[in-house]
Amino acid sequence: MSRSDRKITNFLLTPKFQLKLTYYYIGIGMSIIISTGVTVFYKMSVIRDIMNNSVVTDFGAQSKISAEMFFIAQASLVGFVAFAISSFVFALMVSHRIAGPVVAITAVINALKKGNYNYGRKLRPNDELTLIMDNLHELKDVLADEEAKQKIQ
Repeated sequence: MSRSDRKITNFLLTPKFQLKLTYYYIGIGMSIIISTGVTVFYKMSVIRDIMNNSVVTDFGAQSKISAEMFFIAQASLVGFVAFAISSFVFALMVSHRIAGPVVAITAVINALKKGNYNYGRKLRPNDELTLIMDNLHELKDVLADEEAKQKIQ
């Protein structure tokens, strides 16, 4: 396929699966980023109020500003770590939903290569490669019928 034949619509091969997971990822990521941003914005407004209501050289005011800045750094770090952890969990879920069925599909294909047409595996209800497994089961039945016809002749 040449580059000119590619379309942006071909990017979404299984839109239901891809968009659902994308929306989850964006939703969780945005909620973490927004909550971190709101916290930082609130603390920055506290710092602004301290600076507006205090003498800059006042030790108490500078101590409060320092404490608020430290809190902002902590909140930003917690937000980043939460986003990193949620990204890891998301990647793990996606890979599990694809890698698990690939193992099962490979086992069915290996059984078919050995001529074992009675072998069958089912995928979990939410796995994304059930269409391929269903087609493999249909192929298994067709091959078994063909072998039975050849034995009769």
